[in-house]
Amino acid sequence: SLARAASAATPSPSTSAVARGCHRGGTARCAGMAGRSRVTRGSGLGSAGVSCALGRIPRGYRRADRTATVAWRALPGRTLDGACAAGTAGLSEDHDYGTSRRSSVWRASSASLAGPRSARPTPTHVARASAGVETTTAEAVAAAAAADVASGKLASLRSRELNEALQYLGKGPNWRLVFDVFDQLRDAEDETPNAHVATTVLSVAGRRGELRRVRDVMDWMKKQGPGRSAPTAYTYTAYIQAVGAFGDWRDAFAAYRDLRLAGITPTSHTYSALIRAGAKGGKVGASAAAALVEDMRGDRLVPDVPVASALICAYGVLGQFNNAERMLHAAEAAVRARQAKAREKEGAGGSKKPQKERPDARLYTEFLIASCRCGRPDAAARVFESEHFPRTTYTCTAAIKAYGECDMWQKAEELYVLMTRSGKSLAPTTITHTAMLSAYEKCGEWRRAVSLLQQLREAGSPPETHYNVAMSACGKAGEWREAETLLALMREDGATPSSVTFSVLIAAYGRGDREDKANISFKEMLDAGLKPDDYTFVGLMLAPATRGDLATCMEIKRFMKNKHGVEPTVHVWNECVRAADACAAYETAVDIYQDMVKAGVEPNATTRELLTRVGKNGVEYYEDKRIAASFGTLVASLVGVAGMMAGRW
Repeated sequence: SLARAASAATPSPSTSAVARGCHRGGTARCAGMAGRSRVTRGSGLGSAGVSCALGRIPRGYRRADRTATVAWRALPGRTLDGACAAGTAGLSEDHDYGTSRRSSVWRASSASLAGPRSARPTPTHVARASAGVETTTAEAVAAAAAADVASGKLASLRSRELNEALQYLGKGPNWRLVFDVFDQLRDAEDETPNAHVATTVLSVAGRRGELRRVRDVMDWMKKQGPGRSAPTAYTYTAYIQAVGAFGDWRDAFAAYRDLRLAGITPTSHTYSALIRAGAKGGKVGASAAAALVEDMRGDRLVPDVPVASALICAYGVLGQFNNAERMLHAAEAAVRARQAKAREKEGAGGSKKPQKERPDARLYTEFLIASCRCGRPDAAARVFESEHFPRTTYTCTAAIKAYGECDMWQKAEELYVLMTRSGKSLAPTTITHTAMLSAYEKCGEWRRAVSLLQQLREAGSPPETHYNVAMSACGKAGEWREAETLLALMREDGATPSSVTFSVLIAAYGRGDREDKANISFKEMLDAGLKPDDYTFVGLMLAPATRGDLATCMEIKRFMKNKHGVEPTVHVWNECVRAADACAAYETAVDIYQDMVKAGVEPNATTRELLTRVGKNGVEYYEDKRIAASFGTLVASLVGVAGMMAGRW
């Protein structure tokens, strides 16, 4: 059903855009190809009864406990075999145990090397001693790790063991040492690192935002030619994830072409990451992402839930609500089919009772977001309120956003209060607070936005984003003095105003017809070394556009590009059209719109509303019926509607 839905999706006619990669399993799937050997478990085992396939890995890279934040420990002057033999009485059934032939060098805190725990911890090989143990500090751990790298101990490990060690090291604060080890291996004359090790290094660089290193590793692997170090499908997937996270969707698709030229078949994870990268490239990138369905069909790959989730994201960018909805229904049908098959197997005498498959929360989150993007927040609200909908922090946050788009702040507030009272299961995040503030902003409830911000201030230090949204709510309601007060509170709390903060304040002044204060704030922004964006200049244009000062608006549009290098966006062009309409320069308004289209700027819904108003006002303005009819026809064709119910036309 997913394959049929993907095939039936309507291609995008648009030729003019996120999320992050969808590759599940992270580094472990990209690079951890080698499986982990089973280890003996249980208490009362001597060292002879304990085995570990990763015995040569320095202990600093193996966790001692996968629960809580326990200390890693160093064994003074004896082998781990002896320590295990001496401490077998203290071994617990809750852990996997392993041993090593090497004397202990160091072991570090689990919080330092393993990084933050996930809800489902990765199985690890464990070396634990219960006698003669001393706790090491994080500084000692870092020093020991650096010493191991400098001495070449890690580089001397076999590829499988080295790959495991680099994965652990890449999760901790000493992750940069992964690159030092890789550089040592590249410089070695006897043997270069294989594709699994290199892919691990590339994945670590991608997760840490080291895009230059990501490209460096990929270039090195390509130069090695066919063989043990050549890029694999997992390598390309990790690379696509990394560059896609930075919004470089064109580079992601270039990597996909290289993968094809190398004769490598992409996996479903590759397609998922590539589609998400394309969705971050606006409508052009999203169109390329949606077209990948044909390639998947050629590879005989059926879209799974992660791919369906990514496609829904792309369809949301393209504004194709029907395709997004079709994909959601297909994914739901696939889940129901698997559940029915499991029940049939149980009825036929299956020994195991099938576990009920839970709906994928991310899939529904993407659909809620896509519905809002497509101007269908009502559909998002309807799906959220349906039976069996997975209620998580993420889906509830998306629902709050949808309710805000529907002008249903009461329902958004009700859901938000429920989340705050549900404990950890639905605990609101920073994004949730922002969504609730945004719902108040869109619905004109500036007092409630300010009240919520005050509650967040009492609970801690809100991020700059929360102040910005609350200030925007005040500004849109014409309460520029309240926006000034919030800026003062923000500085009082130690938060530093950003360019977004100043842009919001400038817009508040513009809506309050305080052009003088808007210009003063703009100068203050530049003096602080902050770079203005298109929203900043829209704020500067609000006051003159309202009073019909077209000349000032056009001067600001030229000024932003020539002086600050900011290209006018559709919002800037819209303000110029609004100014022309306000000063009854209706033909000029049409000329501005046509110049916008020639400049390659795509009109939005606000543009359509403005042109409709220009056409109506223009038809009423012209006394000559022929001129009025000609003007009305011109505007109607530009707007793309059959006609306008306005005056004499």
